[in-house]
Amino acid sequence: MGEAFVAVADDATSIYWNPAGMATGSYLSFVLDYGQNRAEPPSPDGTPGGSEGGAHFIGFTLPPFGLGYYRRSMAATTHLTPEGMPGPSREDGRQSVQELTTSNIGVSLAQSINQYIVVAGTVKFVNGEVTSGVSTADDPFDALDERDSFAHRSTSRVDVDAGAMVAVEQWRLGVVARNLTTPEFDRPDVDGGTVELEREVRVGAAWGSGWPGISRLVVSTDVDLTEQASMTGKRRDVAAGVETWWMGQRLGLRGGLRGSTSGDARPVIAGGVSAAIKSGVFVEAHLAQGDQDERSWSVGARLMF
Repeated sequence: MGEAFVAVADDATSIYWNPAGMATGSYLSFVLDYGQNRAEPPSPDGTPGGSEGGAHFIGFTLPPFGLGYYRRSMAATTHLTPEGMPGPSREDGRQSVQELTTSNIGVSLAQSINQYIVVAGTVKFVNGEVTSGVSTADDPFDALDERDSFAHRSTSRVDVDAGAMVAVEQWRLGVVARNLTTPEFDRPDVDGGTVELEREVRVGAAWGSGWPGISRLVVSTDVDLTEQASMTGKRRDVAAGVETWWMGQRLGLRGGLRGSTSGDARPVIAGGVSAAIKSGVFVEAHLAQGDQDERSWSVGARLMF
């Protein structure tokens, strides 16, 4: 759905997208998800660059409680210009490789204010690993393949996410704020320094044809209020998506589009499918393709009662 999930996510993925959403979903939810992505954004000097990463999630919700673990990584290359030269040198061939991987264990708790409004928070233990090194490979993805041999350093922090959901008949409005403490993780470089996990704030609205029950059609939109790091650089996205269910809720199809309002639009189009293998048990797959050859995929399984 183009990542327009703030007002839609009501299963265990709400631990990440908006913890208040668990109150609008099923009695019990369990989700496994594994994904990879990559892109070819240009370096600041205009030379070809590369970035790749992954996202893995396992979560369980039994409202008003949720427990989840997710791991997110993002690695990118930057061409290094030899000192004294006005532009990049193909003969030098050096590329800086930087990666941040965060492993998060989160406990979510939701509280109803009244019959329409739910607020929630997630306390997270975050282990952040920063990797840094220089490669002589010409191809940026060959350079990224070397990052396991580079220096790395891990730091642990405690962080907090917060969310709210307003659900009135067929409409939902949501807001989520992530990384409220803006945790910093130490670099392995000799000169030291840190990498900050920036605060992210996003709002969303959605309409479901059958809400508060089962909906055959769901339409949603999200808007970022802050910039955030991505595979193609800083983005502040507007996203929209549609989800529809067929064959007695046994087959779900979804699609969406997102683009940045900060810098170049860099549009990304996405699609996905969910199939029930038995009542309440689904297998899922998603694909996305965007500007600067941004590509991502994920597969997962979902259990709901």
